[in-house]
Amino acid sequence: MEMEEERLRRALREASSALIRSIEELSFVRLVGDALAGEIESAAVARALVGLLRDELGLEFAALWTVDEVAGGLRAAAYARAGDAAPACPSPDTPLVPFSSGSVGAAVSGTPVRLLETTGEPALPPEAAGVGSLLCFPVVARGRTVAVIGIGAGRPDGVDAEHERLVALVAPTVALALESAGLVQRLASENRALRAELSERCAAGGMVGTSPACRQLLATVARLAEVDVTVLVLGASGTGKEMVARALHHGGRRRDAPFVAVNCAALPETLLESELFGIERGVATGVERRAGVIERASGGTLLLDEIGDMSPVVQAKLLRVLQEREVTRVGGARPIPVDVRVVAATHRDLERAVQDGGFREDLYFRLKVATVRVPTLAERREDVPLLAHHFLARAAARHGRAGLRLSPEAVAALVARAWPGNVRELENVIEQAAVMAEGPVIGPADVGDTPTARTEHELDYRGVVGAAVDHTERALIARALAAAGQNRTRAARLLGIGRRTLLYKLKRHGLVEP
Repeated sequence: MEMEEERLRRALREASSALIRSIEELSFVRLVGDALAGEIESAAVARALVGLLRDELGLEFAALWTVDEVAGGLRAAAYARAGDAAPACPSPDTPLVPFSSGSVGAAVSGTPVRLLETTGEPALPPEAAGVGSLLCFPVVARGRTVAVIGIGAGRPDGVDAEHERLVALVAPTVALALESAGLVQRLASENRALRAELSERCAAGGMVGTSPACRQLLATVARLAEVDVTVLVLGASGTGKEMVARALHHGGRRRDAPFVAVNCAALPETLLESELFGIERGVATGVERRAGVIERASGGTLLLDEIGDMSPVVQAKLLRVLQEREVTRVGGARPIPVDVRVVAATHRDLERAVQDGGFREDLYFRLKVATVRVPTLAERREDVPLLAHHFLARAAARHGRAGLRLSPEAVAALVARAWPGNVRELENVIEQAAVMAEGPVIGPADVGDTPTARTEHELDYRGVVGAAVDHTERALIARALAAAGQNRTRAARLLGIGRRTLLYKLKRHGLVEP
């Protein structure tokens, strides 16, 4: 009986010890995880890890070496010795530990290496000098070793199997932290590179051309980018007004903040109002709280494209935003401060619109602090060859047609054209030619050359293109309504547009159901 009781007590003690050990292990793993979770740089992960291992395991040394496959060795990311106030990072010129050298290099194979006595170790890294015993444990991620954890004691046999078991428990956490930090660093590096490329393109206007008109435009944009004023960009459709707005943004102090663009002509009044100023929850059934583009652009630049089509009601609210530097959401009562640079663009004659009563005079002068006029392609005809070759290079790369080139006759034909659609029309013509040309050389026929010369009278397309587009759109909508039996939802589906967009266009074109 006594033997049975003793056996039960021993089993309880063992179970209790195992439970305590499991709790301590879980606590240690959680401690390491919490210490590494907030770090987004590999060096910070290494410093946090080695300091914690040294202190929690009561050892004299801890280090982390990361694998550099290109250089063929390991780099010491951080190490901590007993008595040091904080973990240290070796200098960049510290020699690498070769993969084939010593216990640290041997651990890259994926097998832990434990040295009970380091006096015979021929290739101990300099940061581990004076360590009497050393454990090198591989950190494996996705089947390959990405780092090696090292812990050491001042005396021989100071690192035992228990230490190895604890390090093995936290190694997966270390691998995840290093992978996450590496991913963040790569994304940050790519983001910086993309921002630099975008800023470089946009700071110069993003335009191709050497004509006097283009040079004057770029000089004006460069001057205005440096000052934080409201800018009104005027120009015909297709001249690149949004490109100018982006150049103003990326060339100024707001380049790292958001650039937000909204087309005022593409939305009916009620939708444009909520899109600009935001909306509060409960204004209508199913409506959730949403910030407007003015709020989202705070700190950066807001482009109001085609502002000449903005309704008087929205004009009045926009004027208040520009005056008070605050916005009130639709259905809201609390004004929200905003810091946004406004760039407005339009192809309309706003002075005439003010005289006719279609545009507020006070808003016009609020927007017209500085004015940029974008020249038409006819005013910078010298740039047509440069633009054509530029667009062809991009289109050829996009469609996998390397080696495409423009014949001299095609270039001459392009220069001779009127280009009522300006740069956008030229780009579309080159895009089509890059897709449809049968051989490696694009000829005059591929760019739609016509043999008859155009007179000066024929080159005046002002108002004609817009009227033609409106007429065609009206006819298409009428046909779609007829095909759909006057069902607006089905007609919108046939046209490939939303029902709200269709309702707006019905109102705009004066179409009424029979």
